Amino acid sequence: MVTKDLFGPYDRYTIFSGDLEVSVITLGATVTALKYKGAERAVCYQNAEDAIAGHGFLCKGVGRYANRIGGAAFTLEGRRYELPPNEHLNQLHGGPNSVDKRVWDAEILSDSAVRFSIVSPDGDNGYPGTLKMTFTYSVVGSALRVDFGGETDRTTVYAPTVHPYFNLGGEESVLDAKLWVNAAGHLEVNDELIPSGKVLPCDGKFDFAEMRPVREDLDDCFVLSGEHACTLQMSGGTMEVFTDFPAIQIYTGAKLHAPYKPNQGIAIEPEFYPDSPNHPNFPSTVLHPGEKFAKYVEYRFS
Repeated sequence: MVTKDLFGPYDRYTIFSGDLEVSVITLGATVTALKYKGAERAVCYQNAEDAIAGHGFLCKGVGRYANRIGGAAFTLEGRRYELPPNEHLNQLHGGPNSVDKRVWDAEILSDSAVRFSIVSPDGDNGYPGTLKMTFTYSVVGSALRVDFGGETDRTTVYAPTVHPYFNLGGEESVLDAKLWVNAAGHLEVNDELIPSGKVLPCDGKFDFAEMRPVREDLDDCFVLSGEHACTLQMSGGTMEVFTDFPAIQIYTGAKLHAPYKPNQGIAIEPEFYPDSPNHPNFPSTVLHPGEKFAKYVEYRFS
């Protein structure tokens, strides 16, 4: 079942199915509630004012390019594109005033799915091509699935994501959560979290080959070995993440501030590698006219 009401001035769509209830608003295609068996399992904005401010990208839709592009520039088909930086000299999550801060169109597709769409014009935050982005949220049983779509009229780069922060134990610190990651390695990065181009073995704090407590802060990109990306366990239950993106960024929320608490939620973001346009050895994020982008992520609760 899907219902529609208001979250401040924005339309809110709530999808109910079995034990799971998910609310998404048209501002930034942002999840504002994710309840399993009646208990909130995500750290969400509590009001429209916080959602507009957008601190921490709590549960927002992100694009055109998730994560970071080093030096806020890349070269595509022999042309260099300069992007407006919004994190030091780099661009983060698509740039300033990007789609996470804009109003999307919404369409109810069925009693279990709502599609959110937005058009990003040519030159938007420095990116070439008019790009139509779609995020389809569906809830079936105890699983939330997001299907990502995209079409462009000019060759561009496209790497969207969703940015949910999970807490399966209420007020627990996510550093006490247990985590398993199906990782072939993690990206080496500098102090500004820009990749060097190297994939390093997952040892020490990055070794989640067996389920274990998180213990230390993370803000790192893990290269995946399969679609069953990771499993998170806390006192309130278990969540399994499945995706066909090549990587996930895991962030323990150490920099969240009032009214949200540091380490209150753990972000698990399906993604392409950050800064891919500047690393030919990374999976390509190039999207050509006539192609249809299609990726998914599914969060399964138990």
